[in-house]
Amino acid sequence: MSIEKALFKKIKYSFFNLGRILSIQSRLKVFFILCSTIGLIAVMWLMFYSGFRYFDTMSGFGNIIINKLFTFFFLGMGVMLVFSSIITSYSTIFRSEEIPFLLVRPVGYNQITLYKFFESTLLSSWAFVFIILPYVGAYATYNEMSVLFAIWTLIFSIPFLIICSAFGSIFIIIFVRFTPKSKKFFFFLIAVIVCLLIVTFLLNPTSDTDKAMEVFDVSAILPGLNFASNPMLPSFWASEGIMALTHGQIFRGGMFWLLLMLTATSLLVLINDIGGLLFYNTWLLTMEGGQNNKRAPILFKWLDKLLFFLSHDIKAMIKKDVRIFFRDPVQWSQVLIFFGLIGLYFINIRNFHYHSIDAMWRNMIAFLNVFCLSMVLSSLGSRFIYPQLSLEGQGFWVIGLSPTSMKRIVLTKFFSSLFAMIIISVTLILISSFMLNVEKEVLIITVALIVSVSIAICGLSTGLGAIFIDLKQRNPAAIVSGFGGTLNLILSLCFIIVSIVPTGLILHLKTVSKITSQTAENLLMFTGLWLIIIILSSSILPLSVGIKSLNKNKGM
Repeated sequence: MSIEKALFKKIKYSFFNLGRILSIQSRLKVFFILCSTIGLIAVMWLMFYSGFRYFDTMSGFGNIIINKLFTFFFLGMGVMLVFSSIITSYSTIFRSEEIPFLLVRPVGYNQITLYKFFESTLLSSWAFVFIILPYVGAYATYNEMSVLFAIWTLIFSIPFLIICSAFGSIFIIIFVRFTPKSKKFFFFLIAVIVCLLIVTFLLNPTSDTDKAMEVFDVSAILPGLNFASNPMLPSFWASEGIMALTHGQIFRGGMFWLLLMLTATSLLVLINDIGGLLFYNTWLLTMEGGQNNKRAPILFKWLDKLLFFLSHDIKAMIKKDVRIFFRDPVQWSQVLIFFGLIGLYFINIRNFHYHSIDAMWRNMIAFLNVFCLSMVLSSLGSRFIYPQLSLEGQGFWVIGLSPTSMKRIVLTKFFSSLFAMIIISVTLILISSFMLNVEKEVLIITVALIVSVSIAICGLSTGLGAIFIDLKQRNPAAIVSGFGGTLNLILSLCFIIVSIVPTGLILHLKTVSKITSQTAENLLMFTGLWLIIIILSSSILPLSVGIKSLNKNKGM
Protein backbone atom coordinates (compact mmCIF):
# COMPACT_ATOMS: atom_id res chain seq x y z
CA MET A 1 0.00 0.00 0.00
CA SER A 2 1.33 3.45 -0.92
CA ILE A 3 1.90 6.17 1.67
CA GLU A 4 -0.91 8.32 0.26
CA LYS A 5 -3.42 5.46 0.44
CA ALA A 6 -2.42 4.67 4.02
CA LEU A 7 -2.84 8.28 5.15
CA PHE A 8 -6.20 8.76 3.50
CA LYS A 9 -7.35 5.34 4.74
CA LYS A 10 -6.67 6.64 8.25
CA ILE A 11 -9.00 9.61 7.59
CA LYS A 12 -11.67 7.23 6.30
CA TYR A 13 -11.45 5.03 9.40
CA SER A 14 -11.53 8.13 11.63
CA PHE A 15 -14.84 9.19 10.12
CA PHE A 16 -16.26 5.67 10.32
CA ASN A 17 -15.30 5.67 14.00
CA LEU A 18 -17.54 8.69 14.65
CA GLY A 19 -20.48 6.33 15.10
CA ARG A 20 -18.71 4.56 17.96
CA ILE A 21 -17.76 7.89 19.51
CA LEU A 22 -21.36 9.07 19.37
CA SER A 23 -22.56 5.85 20.96
CA ILE A 24 -20.54 6.54 24.14
CA GLN A 25 -21.55 10.21 24.36
CA SER A 26 -24.38 11.33 26.60
CA ARG A 27 -27.79 11.00 24.98
CA LEU A 28 -28.61 14.55 26.01
CA LYS A 29 -25.66 15.84 24.02
CA VAL A 30 -26.48 13.82 20.89
CA PHE A 31 -30.18 14.75 21.09
CA PHE A 32 -29.39 18.43 21.62
CA ILE A 33 -26.92 18.56 18.72
CA LEU A 34 -29.33 16.76 16.38
CA CYS A 35 -32.29 18.98 17.27
CA SER A 36 -30.14 22.12 17.10
CA THR A 37 -28.81 21.16 13.66
CA ILE A 38 -32.26 20.44 12.23
CA GLY A 39 -33.70 23.57 13.83
CA LEU A 40 -30.84 25.74 12.58
CA ILE A 41 -31.18 24.48 9.00
CA ALA A 42 -34.97 24.98 9.11
CA VAL A 43 -34.68 28.52 10.51
CA MET A 44 -32.01 29.47 7.95
CA TRP A 45 -34.14 28.05 5.13
CA LEU A 46 -37.09 30.10 6.34
CA MET A 47 -34.95 33.25 6.60
CA PHE A 48 -33.55 32.83 3.09
CA TYR A 49 -36.94 32.04 1.61
CA SER A 50 -38.56 35.00 3.39
CA GLY A 51 -35.78 37.22 2.05
CA PHE A 52 -36.45 36.10 -1.52
CA ARG A 53 -40.17 36.71 -1.02
CA TYR A 54 -39.42 40.18 0.33
CA PHE A 55 -37.30 41.05 -2.71
CA ASP A 56 -40.15 39.77 -4.87
CA THR A 57 -42.35 42.58 -3.53
CA MET A 58 -39.92 45.10 -5.02
CA SER A 59 -41.01 44.20 -8.59
CA GLY A 60 -38.22 44.44 -11.19
CA PHE A 61 -35.66 45.82 -8.78
CA GLY A 62 -36.06 42.77 -6.54
CA ASN A 63 -35.55 40.38 -9.44
CA ILE A 64 -32.25 42.08 -10.28
CA ILE A 65 -31.03 41.66 -6.69
CA ILE A 66 -32.14 38.01 -6.49
CA ASN A 67 -30.26 37.13 -9.68
CA LYS A 68 -27.09 38.75 -8.28
CA LEU A 69 -27.40 37.28 -4.79
CA PHE A 70 -26.17 33.84 -5.84
CA THR A 71 -22.81 35.26 -6.92
CA PHE A 72 -22.67 37.43 -3.81
CA PHE A 73 -23.39 34.40 -1.61
CA PHE A 74 -20.49 32.39 -3.05
CA LEU A 75 -18.15 35.34 -2.53
CA GLY A 76 -19.13 35.60 1.14
CA MET A 77 -18.78 31.86 1.65
CA GLY A 78 -15.40 31.91 -0.08
CA VAL A 79 -14.08 34.63 2.24
CA MET A 80 -15.40 32.69 5.25
CA LEU A 81 -13.71 29.50 4.03
CA VAL A 82 -10.34 31.25 3.60
CA PHE A 83 -10.45 32.62 7.18
CA SER A 84 -11.63 29.28 8.52
CA SER A 85 -8.82 27.51 6.68
CA ILE A 86 -6.24 29.90 8.15
CA ILE A 87 -7.50 29.13 11.66
CA THR A 88 -7.65 25.35 11.28
CA SER A 89 -4.53 24.93 9.11
CA TYR A 90 -2.16 26.19 11.79
CA SER A 91 -3.37 23.75 14.44
CA THR A 92 -3.83 20.88 11.96
CA ILE A 93 -0.56 21.20 10.02
CA PHE A 94 1.83 22.36 12.74
CA ARG A 95 0.21 21.56 16.11
CA SER A 96 -1.15 18.09 15.45
CA GLU A 97 0.02 15.42 17.90
CA GLU A 98 0.66 12.91 15.10
CA ILE A 99 3.24 15.07 13.27
CA PRO A 100 6.22 13.69 15.29
CA PHE A 101 4.91 10.17 14.61
CA LEU A 102 4.74 10.81 10.84
CA LEU A 103 8.19 12.44 10.71
CA VAL A 104 9.94 9.26 11.83
CA ARG A 105 8.04 7.18 9.26
CA PRO A 106 8.87 6.87 5.55
CA VAL A 107 6.56 9.78 4.72
CA GLY A 108 7.75 12.80 2.73
CA TYR A 109 7.27 16.34 3.95
CA ASN A 110 5.14 17.10 0.92
CA GLN A 111 2.93 14.07 1.63
CA ILE A 112 2.43 15.16 5.25
CA THR A 113 1.50 18.68 4.13
CA LEU A 114 -0.95 17.46 1.52
CA TYR A 115 -2.51 14.96 3.92
CA LYS A 116 -2.91 17.58 6.65
CA PHE A 117 -4.32 20.03 4.10
CA PHE A 118 -7.18 17.68 3.25
CA GLU A 119 -7.79 17.08 6.95
CA SER A 120 -7.92 20.85 7.52
CA THR A 121 -10.29 21.26 4.57
CA LEU A 122 -12.71 18.73 6.04
CA LEU A 123 -12.62 20.50 9.41
CA SER A 124 -13.06 24.01 8.00
CA SER A 125 -15.79 23.25 5.45
CA TRP A 126 -18.54 21.84 7.68
CA ALA A 127 -20.02 25.32 8.23
CA PHE A 128 -20.10 25.85 4.45
CA VAL A 129 -22.16 22.68 4.03
CA PHE A 130 -24.69 23.63 6.73
CA ILE A 131 -25.13 27.14 5.30
CA ILE A 132 -25.31 26.24 1.63
CA LEU A 133 -27.94 23.52 2.19
CA PRO A 134 -30.73 25.87 3.37
CA TYR A 135 -29.68 28.61 0.92
CA VAL A 136 -29.74 26.35 -2.12
CA GLY A 137 -32.99 24.77 -0.92
CA ALA A 138 -34.67 28.16 -0.46
CA TYR A 139 -33.31 29.46 -3.78
CA ALA A 140 -34.47 26.37 -5.67
CA THR A 141 -37.91 26.44 -3.99
CA TYR A 142 -38.43 30.11 -4.73
CA ASN A 143 -37.41 29.81 -8.39
CA GLU A 144 -39.13 26.39 -8.80
CA MET A 145 -35.93 24.73 -9.99
CA SER A 146 -35.39 21.01 -10.54
CA VAL A 147 -33.24 18.64 -8.49
CA LEU A 148 -30.44 19.14 -11.04
CA PHE A 149 -29.79 22.55 -9.49
CA ALA A 150 -28.73 20.88 -6.21
CA ILE A 151 -26.60 18.35 -8.11
CA TRP A 152 -24.75 21.06 -10.04
CA THR A 153 -24.19 22.97 -6.79
CA LEU A 154 -22.62 19.91 -5.19
CA ILE A 155 -20.36 19.27 -8.19
CA PHE A 156 -19.12 22.87 -8.28
CA SER A 157 -18.77 23.18 -4.50
CA ILE A 158 -16.05 20.51 -4.21
CA PRO A 159 -13.34 22.29 -6.29
CA PHE A 160 -14.50 25.64 -4.85
CA LEU A 161 -13.88 24.32 -1.31
CA ILE A 162 -10.42 23.07 -2.28
CA ILE A 163 -9.47 26.43 -3.83
CA CYS A 164 -10.56 28.51 -0.83
CA SER A 165 -8.95 26.14 1.69
CA ALA A 166 -5.74 26.06 -0.36
CA PHE A 167 -5.42 29.85 -0.23
CA GLY A 168 -5.71 29.75 3.56
CA SER A 169 -3.22 26.89 3.99
CA ILE A 170 -0.63 28.40 1.65
CA PHE A 171 -0.92 31.74 3.45
CA ILE A 172 -0.41 30.26 6.93
CA ILE A 173 2.58 28.13 5.84
CA ILE A 174 4.37 31.09 4.25
CA PHE A 175 3.37 33.46 7.07
CA VAL A 176 4.66 31.19 9.83
CA ARG A 177 7.87 30.40 7.95
CA PHE A 178 8.97 33.90 6.94
CA THR A 179 7.34 36.21 9.49
CA PRO A 180 9.81 37.51 12.10
CA LYS A 181 8.92 36.37 15.61
CA SER A 182 10.28 39.42 17.40
CA LYS A 183 8.02 41.50 19.60
CA LYS A 184 8.83 44.60 17.55
CA PHE A 185 7.39 43.07 14.41
CA PHE A 186 4.36 41.79 16.32
CA PHE A 187 3.55 45.26 17.65
CA PHE A 188 4.30 46.76 14.24
CA LEU A 189 1.79 44.39 12.64
CA ILE A 190 -0.86 45.32 15.22
CA ALA A 191 -0.17 49.02 14.63
CA VAL A 192 -0.60 48.58 10.87
CA ILE A 193 -3.92 46.77 11.34
CA VAL A 194 -5.17 49.47 13.73
CA CYS A 195 -4.13 52.22 11.31
CA LEU A 196 -5.92 50.48 8.43
CA LEU A 197 -9.09 50.21 10.53
CA ILE A 198 -8.87 53.89 11.49
CA VAL A 199 -8.35 54.94 7.86
CA THR A 200 -11.29 52.74 6.81
CA PHE A 201 -13.43 54.39 9.46
CA LEU A 202 -12.39 57.95 8.51
CA LEU A 203 -12.96 57.29 4.82
CA ASN A 204 -16.37 55.73 5.43
CA PRO A 205 -18.95 57.42 3.21
CA THR A 206 -21.76 58.71 5.39
CA SER A 207 -23.73 60.77 2.92
CA ASP A 208 -23.84 58.63 -0.21
CA THR A 209 -27.42 57.49 0.30
CA ASP A 210 -29.01 60.50 -1.35
CA LYS A 211 -26.72 60.14 -4.31
CA ALA A 212 -27.58 56.43 -4.51
CA MET A 213 -31.26 57.34 -4.61
CA GLU A 214 -30.78 59.84 -7.43
CA VAL A 215 -28.87 57.42 -9.64
CA PHE A 216 -30.08 53.83 -9.54
CA ASP A 217 -27.16 51.56 -8.72
CA VAL A 218 -27.62 48.08 -7.33
CA SER A 219 -24.08 48.11 -5.91
CA ALA A 220 -25.08 51.03 -3.70
CA ILE A 221 -27.72 48.81 -2.10
CA LEU A 222 -25.49 45.72 -1.96
CA PRO A 223 -21.90 46.90 -1.41
CA GLY A 224 -19.34 44.54 -2.92
CA LEU A 225 -21.67 43.36 -5.68
CA ASN A 226 -19.40 44.69 -8.42
CA PHE A 227 -16.45 42.94 -6.81
CA ALA A 228 -18.43 39.69 -6.51
CA SER A 229 -19.12 39.83 -10.27
CA ASN A 230 -15.42 40.01 -11.10
CA PRO A 231 -14.76 37.24 -13.68
CA MET A 232 -11.34 36.54 -12.12
CA LEU A 233 -12.83 35.21 -8.86
CA PRO A 234 -13.53 31.49 -8.23
CA SER A 235 -16.84 32.46 -6.60
CA PHE A 236 -17.95 33.95 -9.93
CA TRP A 237 -16.93 30.79 -11.80
CA ALA A 238 -18.89 28.59 -9.41
CA SER A 239 -22.09 30.66 -9.40
CA GLU A 240 -22.07 31.30 -13.15
CA GLY A 241 -21.32 27.66 -13.93
CA ILE A 242 -24.17 26.40 -11.74
CA MET A 243 -26.66 28.82 -13.27
CA ALA A 244 -25.45 28.04 -16.80
CA LEU A 245 -25.96 24.29 -16.36
CA THR A 246 -29.32 24.89 -14.68
CA HIS A 247 -30.49 26.83 -17.74
CA GLY A 248 -29.21 24.17 -20.15
CA GLN A 249 -25.99 25.93 -21.23
CA ILE A 250 -23.87 22.78 -21.07
CA PHE A 251 -20.77 24.12 -22.84
CA ARG A 252 -20.58 27.34 -20.76
CA GLY A 253 -21.17 25.51 -17.49
CA GLY A 254 -18.66 22.80 -18.36
CA MET A 255 -15.98 25.39 -19.13
CA PHE A 256 -16.46 27.03 -15.73
CA TRP A 257 -16.26 23.64 -14.00
CA LEU A 258 -13.05 22.76 -15.85
CA LEU A 259 -11.62 26.15 -14.85
CA LEU A 260 -12.39 25.42 -11.20
CA MET A 261 -10.91 21.92 -11.42
CA LEU A 262 -7.70 23.12 -13.12
CA THR A 263 -7.26 25.86 -10.52
CA ALA A 264 -7.86 23.44 -7.66
CA THR A 265 -5.39 20.92 -9.15
CA SER A 266 -2.76 23.63 -9.64
CA LEU A 267 -3.11 24.75 -6.03
CA LEU A 268 -2.77 21.15 -4.82
CA VAL A 269 0.48 20.84 -6.79
CA LEU A 270 1.62 24.14 -5.26
CA ILE A 271 0.84 22.91 -1.72
CA ASN A 272 2.74 19.70 -2.46
CA ASP A 273 5.83 21.67 -3.59
CA ILE A 274 5.62 24.19 -0.74
CA GLY A 275 5.29 21.35 1.76
CA GLY A 276 8.42 19.68 0.44
CA LEU A 277 10.40 22.92 0.69
CA LEU A 278 9.07 24.62 3.82
CA PHE A 279 7.16 22.20 6.05
CA TYR A 280 9.97 20.80 8.19
CA ASN A 281 11.72 24.09 8.91
CA THR A 282 8.39 25.77 9.61
CA TRP A 283 7.36 22.99 11.99
CA LEU A 284 10.69 23.35 13.83
CA LEU A 285 10.05 27.06 14.23
CA THR A 286 6.67 26.41 15.80
CA MET A 287 8.21 23.88 18.17
CA GLU A 288 11.08 26.17 19.14
CA GLY A 289 8.80 29.16 19.60
CA GLY A 290 10.34 31.10 16.72
CA GLN A 291 13.79 32.21 15.54
CA ASN A 292 14.32 34.41 18.57
CA ASN A 293 14.31 32.36 21.76
CA LYS A 294 14.96 35.35 24.02
CA ARG A 295 11.59 35.11 25.64
CA ALA A 296 11.17 36.47 29.11
CA PRO A 297 10.93 33.69 31.72
CA ILE A 298 8.14 35.65 33.43
CA LEU A 299 5.38 36.95 31.18
CA PHE A 300 3.68 40.27 31.95
CA LYS A 301 5.71 41.36 34.96
CA TRP A 302 3.67 44.56 35.06
CA LEU A 303 0.66 42.57 36.31
CA ASP A 304 2.04 42.89 39.86
CA LYS A 305 1.79 46.66 39.72
CA LEU A 306 -1.54 46.62 37.92
CA LEU A 307 -3.16 44.33 40.51
CA PHE A 308 -1.60 45.98 43.54
CA PHE A 309 -4.98 46.45 45.24
CA LEU A 310 -5.76 42.71 45.34
CA SER A 311 -4.72 40.22 48.00
CA HIS A 312 -1.79 37.90 47.28
CA ASP A 313 -3.80 34.73 46.68
CA ILE A 314 -6.23 36.36 44.23
CA LYS A 315 -3.39 38.14 42.45
CA ALA A 316 -1.46 34.87 42.06
CA MET A 317 -4.45 33.04 40.54
CA ILE A 318 -5.16 35.84 38.05
CA LYS A 319 -1.52 36.06 36.95
CA LYS A 320 -1.35 32.29 36.49
CA ASP A 321 -4.49 32.14 34.34
CA VAL A 322 -3.47 35.15 32.21
CA ARG A 323 0.03 33.81 31.57
CA ILE A 324 -1.19 30.31 30.72
CA PHE A 325 -3.71 31.77 28.28
CA PHE A 326 -1.21 33.99 26.45
CA ARG A 327 1.50 31.33 26.34
CA ASP A 328 -0.78 29.18 24.17
CA PRO A 329 -1.09 30.81 20.72
CA VAL A 330 -3.92 28.46 19.76
CA GLN A 331 -6.13 29.90 22.51
CA TRP A 332 -5.52 33.64 22.16
CA SER A 333 -5.44 33.47 18.36
CA GLN A 334 -8.93 31.91 18.30
CA VAL A 335 -10.30 34.65 20.55
CA LEU A 336 -8.54 37.36 18.53
CA ILE A 337 -9.82 36.07 15.19
CA PHE A 338 -13.43 35.59 16.29
CA PHE A 339 -13.77 38.99 17.96
CA GLY A 340 -11.63 40.60 15.25
CA LEU A 341 -14.00 39.42 12.52
CA ILE A 342 -17.03 40.67 14.46
CA GLY A 343 -15.30 44.00 15.10
CA LEU A 344 -14.38 44.30 11.42
CA TYR A 345 -18.04 43.76 10.48
CA PHE A 346 -19.24 46.35 13.03
CA ILE A 347 -16.73 48.93 11.81
CA ASN A 348 -17.85 48.46 8.20
CA ILE A 349 -21.58 48.68 8.93
CA ARG A 350 -21.80 52.09 7.28
CA ASN A 351 -20.39 50.69 4.07
CA PHE A 352 -23.66 48.76 3.87
CA HIS A 353 -25.64 52.00 4.43
CA TYR A 354 -27.44 50.43 7.38
CA HIS A 355 -27.19 53.70 9.33
CA SER A 356 -29.44 55.49 6.84
CA ILE A 357 -32.31 53.01 6.60
CA ASP A 358 -35.57 53.14 8.53
CA ALA A 359 -35.43 53.06 12.37
CA MET A 360 -37.28 49.74 12.45
CA TRP A 361 -34.58 48.00 10.43
CA ARG A 362 -31.76 49.71 12.35
CA ASN A 363 -33.19 48.49 15.64
CA MET A 364 -33.61 44.98 14.24
CA ILE A 365 -30.00 44.92 13.03
CA ALA A 366 -28.82 46.23 16.42
CA PHE A 367 -30.53 43.37 18.26
CA LEU A 368 -29.31 40.85 15.68
CA ASN A 369 -25.78 42.11 16.38
CA VAL A 370 -26.37 41.63 20.11
CA PHE A 371 -27.64 38.09 19.45
CA CYS A 372 -24.68 37.29 17.17
CA LEU A 373 -22.15 38.56 19.71
CA SER A 374 -23.93 36.71 22.52
CA MET A 375 -23.67 33.44 20.60
CA VAL A 376 -19.93 33.95 20.22
CA LEU A 377 -19.64 34.74 23.94
CA SER A 378 -21.58 31.55 24.70
CA SER A 379 -19.26 29.37 22.62
CA LEU A 380 -16.13 31.00 24.03
CA GLY A 381 -17.50 30.64 27.58
CA SER A 382 -17.98 26.93 27.01
CA ARG A 383 -14.56 26.57 25.38
CA PHE A 384 -12.38 28.65 27.72
CA ILE A 385 -14.21 29.41 31.00
CA TYR A 386 -15.99 26.11 31.68
CA PRO A 387 -12.85 23.86 31.63
CA GLN A 388 -10.69 26.23 33.74
CA LEU A 389 -10.91 24.27 37.00
CA SER A 390 -10.74 20.87 35.29
CA LEU A 391 -7.52 21.85 33.50
CA GLU A 392 -5.80 22.27 36.85
CA GLY A 393 -5.51 18.49 36.61
CA GLN A 394 -3.30 16.63 39.03
CA GLY A 395 -1.99 19.94 40.35
CA PHE A 396 -5.36 20.74 41.88
CA TRP A 397 -4.11 19.45 45.25
CA VAL A 398 -1.74 22.43 45.35
CA ILE A 399 -4.71 24.78 45.24
CA GLY A 400 -6.49 22.67 47.85
CA LEU A 401 -3.54 23.02 50.27
CA SER A 402 -2.90 26.70 49.53
CA PRO A 403 -3.87 29.36 52.12
CA THR A 404 -7.11 30.27 50.39
CA SER A 405 -10.65 28.97 50.16
CA MET A 406 -12.56 27.32 47.36
CA LYS A 407 -15.00 30.21 47.44
CA ARG A 408 -12.23 32.70 46.67
CA ILE A 409 -10.88 30.47 43.90
CA VAL A 410 -14.24 30.14 42.14
CA LEU A 411 -15.15 33.82 42.57
CA THR A 412 -11.72 34.91 41.33
CA LYS A 413 -12.14 32.90 38.14
CA PHE A 414 -15.68 34.25 37.73
CA PHE A 415 -14.81 37.94 38.16
CA SER A 416 -11.60 37.80 36.11
CA SER A 417 -13.37 36.17 33.16
CA LEU A 418 -16.33 38.54 33.55
CA PHE A 419 -14.04 41.58 33.52
CA ALA A 420 -12.40 40.51 30.25
CA MET A 421 -15.71 39.52 28.64
CA ILE A 422 -17.48 42.80 29.54
CA ILE A 423 -14.65 44.96 28.19
CA ILE A 424 -14.67 43.18 24.84
CA SER A 425 -18.45 42.82 24.45
CA VAL A 426 -19.39 46.34 25.55
CA THR A 427 -16.75 47.85 23.27
CA LEU A 428 -18.07 45.92 20.27
CA ILE A 429 -21.71 46.80 21.02
CA LEU A 430 -20.83 50.50 21.37
CA ILE A 431 -19.12 50.37 17.96
CA SER A 432 -22.16 48.63 16.46
CA SER A 433 -24.63 51.14 17.94
CA PHE A 434 -22.54 54.12 16.87
CA MET A 435 -22.20 52.82 13.32
CA LEU A 436 -25.94 52.12 13.11
CA ASN A 437 -26.78 55.55 14.56
CA VAL A 438 -29.44 54.04 16.83
CA GLU A 439 -31.44 55.99 19.37
CA LYS A 440 -30.13 56.52 22.89
CA GLU A 441 -32.78 54.19 24.31
CA VAL A 442 -31.71 51.33 22.04
CA LEU A 443 -28.05 51.99 22.87
CA ILE A 444 -28.66 51.72 26.63
CA ILE A 445 -30.78 48.58 26.26
CA THR A 446 -28.29 46.76 24.00
CA VAL A 447 -25.41 47.56 26.38
CA ALA A 448 -27.48 46.34 29.35
CA LEU A 449 -28.35 43.14 27.47
CA ILE A 450 -24.77 42.30 26.54
CA VAL A 451 -23.63 42.94 30.13
CA SER A 452 -26.41 40.64 31.36
CA VAL A 453 -25.41 37.94 28.90
CA SER A 454 -21.77 38.24 29.98
CA ILE A 455 -22.68 37.85 33.67
CA ALA A 456 -24.90 34.84 33.00
CA ILE A 457 -22.41 33.06 30.74
CA CYS A 458 -19.50 33.57 33.15
CA GLY A 459 -21.65 32.47 36.11
CA LEU A 460 -22.94 29.37 34.35
CA SER A 461 -19.57 28.38 32.89
CA THR A 462 -17.65 28.86 36.14
CA GLY A 463 -20.31 27.31 38.39
CA LEU A 464 -21.02 24.28 36.21
CA GLY A 465 -17.28 23.86 35.63
CA ALA A 466 -16.89 23.50 39.39
CA ILE A 467 -19.88 21.15 39.74
CA PHE A 468 -18.80 18.83 36.89
CA ILE A 469 -15.04 19.13 37.46
CA ASP A 470 -12.97 16.42 35.73
CA LEU A 471 -9.35 16.39 36.90
CA LYS A 472 -8.45 13.26 34.91
CA GLN A 473 -8.96 14.86 31.51
CA ARG A 474 -6.33 17.15 29.96
CA ASN A 475 -8.06 17.81 26.63
CA PRO A 476 -10.33 20.92 26.79
CA ALA A 477 -12.47 19.62 23.91
CA ALA A 478 -13.14 16.37 25.80
CA ILE A 479 -14.02 18.30 28.97
CA VAL A 480 -16.48 20.51 27.09
CA SER A 481 -18.07 17.56 25.28
CA GLY A 482 -19.21 15.92 28.50
CA PHE A 483 -22.62 16.23 30.15
CA GLY A 484 -21.66 19.36 32.09
CA GLY A 485 -20.32 21.13 29.01
CA THR A 486 -23.44 20.29 27.02
CA LEU A 487 -25.70 21.46 29.84
CA ASN A 488 -23.71 24.68 30.10
CA LEU A 489 -24.14 25.37 26.38
CA ILE A 490 -27.88 24.62 26.47
CA LEU A 491 -28.49 26.90 29.47
CA SER A 492 -26.38 29.68 27.94
CA LEU A 493 -28.37 29.54 24.70
CA CYS A 494 -31.65 29.49 26.62
CA PHE A 495 -30.61 32.58 28.59
CA ILE A 496 -29.67 34.41 25.39
CA ILE A 497 -33.07 33.69 23.85
CA VAL A 498 -35.22 34.55 26.88
CA SER A 499 -33.29 37.76 27.58
CA ILE A 500 -32.88 39.27 24.10
CA VAL A 501 -36.07 38.23 22.28
CA PRO A 502 -38.65 39.87 24.64
CA THR A 503 -36.81 43.20 24.75
CA GLY A 504 -36.26 43.29 21.01
CA LEU A 505 -39.90 42.42 20.35
CA ILE A 506 -41.16 45.23 22.61
CA LEU A 507 -38.98 47.85 20.92
CA HIS A 508 -39.99 46.55 17.49
CA LEU A 509 -43.70 46.85 18.33
CA LYS A 510 -43.10 50.36 19.63
CA THR A 511 -41.18 51.40 16.49
CA VAL A 512 -43.93 50.17 14.14
CA SER A 513 -46.58 51.89 16.35
CA LYS A 514 -48.26 48.65 17.37
CA ILE A 515 -48.08 49.73 21.03
CA THR A 516 -47.87 53.15 22.66
CA SER A 517 -44.72 54.59 24.25
CA GLN A 518 -46.27 54.31 27.72
CA THR A 519 -47.14 50.66 27.17
CA ALA A 520 -43.61 50.00 25.89
CA GLU A 521 -42.10 51.63 28.99
CA ASN A 522 -44.26 49.51 31.30
CA LEU A 523 -43.37 46.34 29.43
CA LEU A 524 -39.68 47.24 29.49
CA MET A 525 -39.87 47.68 33.28
CA PHE A 526 -41.31 44.18 33.65
CA THR A 527 -38.66 42.90 31.22
CA GLY A 528 -35.96 44.52 33.36
CA LEU A 529 -37.27 42.75 36.47
CA TRP A 530 -37.41 39.47 34.52
CA LEU A 531 -33.82 40.05 33.40
CA ILE A 532 -32.62 40.62 36.97
CA ILE A 533 -34.33 37.41 38.13
CA ILE A 534 -32.79 35.22 35.43
CA ILE A 535 -29.35 36.84 35.87
CA LEU A 536 -29.37 36.02 39.58
CA SER A 537 -30.61 32.50 38.86
CA SER A 538 -27.99 31.92 36.16
CA SER A 539 -25.02 33.24 38.13
CA ILE A 540 -25.50 33.03 41.89
CA LEU A 541 -27.15 29.58 41.93
CA PRO A 542 -24.51 27.64 39.90
CA LEU A 543 -21.66 29.49 41.63
CA SER A 544 -22.95 28.65 45.11
CA VAL A 545 -23.59 25.01 44.21
CA GLY A 546 -20.16 24.79 42.58
CA ILE A 547 -18.44 26.17 45.70
CA LYS A 548 -20.26 23.67 47.93
CA SER A 549 -19.31 20.84 45.55
CA LEU A 550 -15.62 21.79 45.65
CA ASN A 551 -15.63 22.14 49.44
CA LYS A 552 -17.20 18.70 49.72
CA ASN A 553 -14.55 17.13 47.48
CA LYS A 554 -11.60 19.25 48.62
CA GLY A 555 -9.65 16.20 49.59
CA MET A 556 -9.70 14.70 46.09
